[in-house]
Amino acid sequence: MTQPQLSFDGDPNGPAYERWREQFCRQVANVDFVPVGEGRVHRTIAPAILPRLRLSASFGTPMSFVSLGTNDELVITMSPNSALSGTMGKRPLEIAAGDVTIGDPSIKGAHITQTGYGNFQTALLPRKALLRACPNAEDLIARSISGANPITSMFLRYYDLAHAHADKLAPAELDAVSQHLFDLSVLMIGARGDVAEEARLRGLAAARFEAIKADILAQLDKAALSLSDLAATHRISPRTIQLLFEKAGITYSGFVLEQRLLRAERLLRNPGLRSRKIIEIAHLAGFHDVSYFHRAFRRRFGATPDDVRKLAGEAE
Repeated sequence: MTQPQLSFDGDPNGPAYERWREQFCRQVANVDFVPVGEGRVHRTIAPAILPRLRLSASFGTPMSFVSLGTNDELVITMSPNSALSGTMGKRPLEIAAGDVTIGDPSIKGAHITQTGYGNFQTALLPRKALLRACPNAEDLIARSISGANPITSMFLRYYDLAHAHADKLAPAELDAVSQHLFDLSVLMIGARGDVAEEARLRGLAAARFEAIKADILAQLDKAALSLSDLAATHRISPRTIQLLFEKAGITYSGFVLEQRLLRAERLLRNPGLRSRKIIEIAHLAGFHDVSYFHRAFRRRFGATPDDVRKLAGEAE
């Protein structure tokens, strides 16, 4: 059996588009894709299947996504660079770019239109599980959830991480990531009481930890990478950051050192940087005490920076 193609680029008026629309959109995605406006249609789709929810990130020309009424999940929908419009039964839907809404694909004919060129992202969640955690979830269908809300921002950031890395994770890791994303979903929608507290302890902590690590990696070249500045950025105490790392089995300073050494090792192996001096490589990795860099590098890799560079050159 031929696998249906996930993406399409071409004329929406010919048989190729109708074949894609029938084989993938209607039969696999359970949604009809209706082009908006005239001209060529472009849509790239990248799904990610997690234990508790299904993610789909797509990109392309304006498109209206019309439910066939065969799916009983609830769908969190967002577009970071395009407004969304449509209806969910009798409820009108108008969502600004960057905000989030909940859709109900069990309503036949319900539709959401991506009005401009850009990204369209969804997370399909089991209705029963979501309603157990958030009894008010259906009340929020077609309403706007601000993307500027800290929890929503955390959800969007963790969504991107989960989608990007789902295919590289072991089953136990994938299960944990799925639970964390579900926890962030219920916090964003408005869980209360014990459910909210459990989600905060589990999902919010994991998402915050990933965001902190991402910020550290983006600033590795800064010698004065400050724990207090990082804490201020994330609006938590320095001790809370230290505890997050300790819970993961490493210290904050140990993580920073390890990532700097790994970056230095990658830079030393890069043929395009062969002419750069070792001291420059050390600075690019955030080491401004070169003697310390040499000691730490040799202790970590069992070889000097010069040795690693020479071995990389010989292997080419």
